[in-house]
Amino acid sequence: MKKLLGLIFNGWVLAILGLVALSLLIWIVGPLVAIGDARPLERSTSRLIFIGAIVVLYLLHKAWRAWASKRTNDAVVNQLMAAPPAPTATADDPASAELKTINERFEAALKTLKNARFGPKGSALSGVTARLGQRHLYELPWYLIIGAPGSGKTTALLNSGLDFPLATTMGQAAVKGIGGTRNCDWWFTTDAVLLDTAGRYTTQDSHRETDQKAWAGFLGLLKKTRPRQPLNGVLVTVSVPDLLTRTPAERAEQAAAVRARVHELHQQLGIRFPIYLLVTKTDLLAGFMDYLGDAPKDVRDDPWGFTFPYDARQVGDFSRFGDEFDALEKRLTDGLVDRLQSERDPQRRVRIYGFPQQFAGLRQVLREFVENVFAGSQFDEQALLRGVYFISGTQEGTPIDRMLGSIARTYRLERTLLPANQATGKSFFLSRLLREVVFGEAELAGTNLKWERRRSLVALGGYAAIAVLSVGAVAAFTVSYLNNRQYVTEVAGKVDAVRKLVQATPNRASSDVLVLLPALAATQALAVEEKRSVPWSLGFGLYQGRKLDSAAQRAYQRMLVDALQPRLALRVEEHLKTSHDNSELQYEALKTYVMLHDPDHFDPDALKLYVHADWEANLPREVTSEQRAALESHLDALLEQGPTVSPLPEDKALLAQTRARLASVPFAQRVYSRIRREGVPNDIAEFTVAKAAGPSAALVFRRGSGAPLTQGVPPLYTYDGYHRGFQKQVERTTRQLGEEEGWVLGVADSGRGSSLRDPLALGRLTDDVRRVYLADYAKTWEHFVNDVRLLPMTDLPQSVQMARVLSAPDNPLAPLLRAMVKETTLAADTSKNAVQKVEDRAASTIAQSREQLARMLGQKSAPGAVAPGARIESIVDERFAGLRQLVKAGANGPAPIDNTIALINEFYAFMTAADTAIKGGNAPPPSDVHNKIKAEAARLPEPLRSLLDTMAVAGSGAALRATRASIGGAVNSGIGEFCRQAVSGRYPFARGSRNDVTQDDFARLFSPGGLFDEFFQKNLANFVDVTTRPWSFKQVGEARMGTDGGTLGQFQRAATIRDTFFRSGGKAPALRLDFKPVEMDASISQFTLDVDGQLVKYAHGPQIPASVQWPGPRGSTQVRVQLQPPLANGSSGLVTEGPWALFRLFDRLQMAQAGAPERFRVTFDIEGRKAHFEVTASSVVNPFRLRELSEFACPGSL
Repeated sequence: MKKLLGLIFNGWVLAILGLVALSLLIWIVGPLVAIGDARPLERSTSRLIFIGAIVVLYLLHKAWRAWASKRTNDAVVNQLMAAPPAPTATADDPASAELKTINERFEAALKTLKNARFGPKGSALSGVTARLGQRHLYELPWYLIIGAPGSGKTTALLNSGLDFPLATTMGQAAVKGIGGTRNCDWWFTTDAVLLDTAGRYTTQDSHRETDQKAWAGFLGLLKKTRPRQPLNGVLVTVSVPDLLTRTPAERAEQAAAVRARVHELHQQLGIRFPIYLLVTKTDLLAGFMDYLGDAPKDVRDDPWGFTFPYDARQVGDFSRFGDEFDALEKRLTDGLVDRLQSERDPQRRVRIYGFPQQFAGLRQVLREFVENVFAGSQFDEQALLRGVYFISGTQEGTPIDRMLGSIARTYRLERTLLPANQATGKSFFLSRLLREVVFGEAELAGTNLKWERRRSLVALGGYAAIAVLSVGAVAAFTVSYLNNRQYVTEVAGKVDAVRKLVQATPNRASSDVLVLLPALAATQALAVEEKRSVPWSLGFGLYQGRKLDSAAQRAYQRMLVDALQPRLALRVEEHLKTSHDNSELQYEALKTYVMLHDPDHFDPDALKLYVHADWEANLPREVTSEQRAALESHLDALLEQGPTVSPLPEDKALLAQTRARLASVPFAQRVYSRIRREGVPNDIAEFTVAKAAGPSAALVFRRGSGAPLTQGVPPLYTYDGYHRGFQKQVERTTRQLGEEEGWVLGVADSGRGSSLRDPLALGRLTDDVRRVYLADYAKTWEHFVNDVRLLPMTDLPQSVQMARVLSAPDNPLAPLLRAMVKETTLAADTSKNAVQKVEDRAASTIAQSREQLARMLGQKSAPGAVAPGARIESIVDERFAGLRQLVKAGANGPAPIDNTIALINEFYAFMTAADTAIKGGNAPPPSDVHNKIKAEAARLPEPLRSLLDTMAVAGSGAALRATRASIGGAVNSGIGEFCRQAVSGRYPFARGSRNDVTQDDFARLFSPGGLFDEFFQKNLANFVDVTTRPWSFKQVGEARMGTDGGTLGQFQRAATIRDTFFRSGGKAPALRLDFKPVEMDASISQFTLDVDGQLVKYAHGPQIPASVQWPGPRGSTQVRVQLQPPLANGSSGLVTEGPWALFRLFDRLQMAQAGAPERFRVTFDIEGRKAHFEVTASSVVNPFRLRELSEFACPGSL
């Protein structure tokens, strides 16, 4: 049963049972464990891995413990082997061989002990657990045996019944020490290590100084070997003969020696350890063998002695010694009767009877010894005496009969010697004493106080560090918790704001993506974990950002799918419906539309390119670069989720209609459109006037379209764009569109696949594409060449300056023309090296062969085909042959452009002379250079034709513009200043003004011969065509005096005002009006109009007209209208005043045309009472609605 319990409660067995129980718990409960929405142990594989990890970790821990124990054990053994050696003997020393043998045996023993493990072997049942419980040498308890020489230390160990494992390998139980342990024997048992010191270490009575040094060195070695707990206990031996035969002084000296050794152990080792006092050679008490010799083995194995109660604070109180000793004596006395009855030998019976008294004789001397050795004092460390035990290892020698010896000494009798003991091979009271009592209390020994104090300080520092870390951790966790809670609250607030923003976003039935930006940005801003590091104040394992960011990221992704994706699909669908006039855009839209409904053909790069192009072309100009970047970011995030499938249902009718429309577009056109959309390498620059003509180009040139000189022909339509861009893309793009034609256009079998595999057919396809491209190339360059113009020559000095720049040796015109020729000459390139020329000739030969073969097969040439033998680039080259001839030097003379530059230089000379003459007030000198330039321009190609025409026109208009400048100044000084003082802000020119123009000023300005009429007749009549409406300046050569409208318009309005108000040619304005009553309300009995005494009356009688002159004959400035009878409030009419009172009255009347231009109908509406009259003016021009009056403005210049 004991063995079974030992097996069950073995550490390894319990560990295995614990692992099994924990594994079952994980297996059963694991699937129920959830962390949020995750169940990490739900799968059986996960549980097996988790269980395996726990087992592996436990085994690793045990292996580490075993390795650490083995390492410590090896260190101990190595320290013992490295102990200071004993003095070596000389060569003639008889002990030399013996010392050498001892050294070899000790080293061999230590080497064996390095890998040895100690412990009970056990039976078959407990063998496994016994082996698992075995320990290394370092882990065994160590005991030191001290005692006087001959006190029986070695004999007791030899007969203790302990298991000495080295006895079988080394041939003896004890191993002699070397070096610092040369004077002690090492007893290695399965339960403990016993160090049997030399007796002279204890007494130090032979060579005191040597023994003291050896003893101190031995203790130092112990402390170094096992610093924490050098010893688990000390066995102090004192023999019965020493107690009984020595004098009190000798016993006191021996006790003092033992006490000194114990004190030294305390001082040197720094620990408090249990001490067991073994009274050896108890068999030498008279009657011992007679009394106990026949005792059974279990009685002989039991300890015989007494153990003091354990108290860690025990002081030297041995009051229980007497009671415990008496109890032992009583046990002997109680068993005396039975023992005497069983013994028949009279002499033995006498000795048996006297044994208790013999034992009692030890009481006093043993007590004195105990008190002398173990009693405490204020100067010594209190020894921890655990007990006193009586043992007998072997029965040799003559017993001591102290009682008979005392009688003999008292009565002076001859002392009778007892017979000597016979060796029986029995040991008494040893086996269980060491194994159960001494070894069983191995843990009572304290540890090295200094070592423990140092360790305590380290531990205290560790605890302090742990406390600080714990407080810091708690504080950190608290701060992190509060910050994370605040962070979660903030995120919750942001989520609510985002939710409201999303709810306020228009639904997806729109292709407008800009309205999504606020909601998308707000949703994206919630997920920031991957874009920032976690601040320490949110960390320490409590950071919630990743969870929140993960949810926010999912919400952002859902919004991309739910909001952005439908708008993109709707935008594509809109392109399919609206881009009928743009086959390129419609094809890309169709391709994108099919991709959005067919994931098998989804291409994220193509979709991104399409959407990006759409945004670049169609987003409003006010969209910022930040908004565009945000849209790009959202698009990338959408495409990262995988194929984007349109949520809108596929419109099959629209798809079929679009496919049919695009299928009608020639394949070559579709390929060319794709190349044009993809563009050319970035290192190919566009052709610009600024770059080709040099820095002086901006002084003379401009673009007729208004484009800047730094903007020109796109890179695709340059020489490099053709050779390095288009030529390298055409075949690849032809193959690509041919391969995707089936699924984009839905063409089941167009035969394009076989054409792509046939080099000859593929060549024909690429040539068709080249023709379309080269035709567009030529068209682009024609437009660009025709768009190059001279800057407007606004004045004569600028004309002179521009002529100077164009005629200079470093003029920008010739370099510009030569650069244009280079870009429009694609076939003939004299700058090519020999290899390139060979390649071109080979390509031309192949093209000719291909054309010949096509004709043989009966195939018609495609539109735009070139003549046999001509390169396809001639489509462009021939279009600009005239420009090429212009810059090409002849065999016997310069290039034609040089003659043109010379003519421009002649023009420059004339313009300089004209400028000088005009500044001096003289007329420009006569010259026909303008005609020569126009004649030269007529035979030249663009852009030179337009440039020279512009130059000729500018020359002929220089004098005219100078004259205009002179007249312009006179207009302002002669008319403008007075006109603005008299007219500006005055009625009738400003209808709402309360100030009137005086009739004298009005007449001075607008009468015949007035300021306007006189200035016009003197300065402008010869330059103005008054037969046109409106008036216009006559063409003088290629120029005019000024622009139509503006000041000329004001002179025309002044003439109209003159003809209206001064028809009689007088110097004062005059009008005649005839009023004829038409209808009047019945509530009015009489109507009276008084214009400066001229009365118009009507009282429901005959409708007789009445005439009125303006201004009136009396010079009155008042016009009155009166109705009879007056109203109840006393009101009966209205009054206007001032020189223009009649006009102010008509401004308040309702007026309508009445048939003829000079007749109109007016309605007097005075507080609801109405009178209607027909008015006939003296002119077909109605002066009261004269538009020229309100539109007139005083002129400032021409």
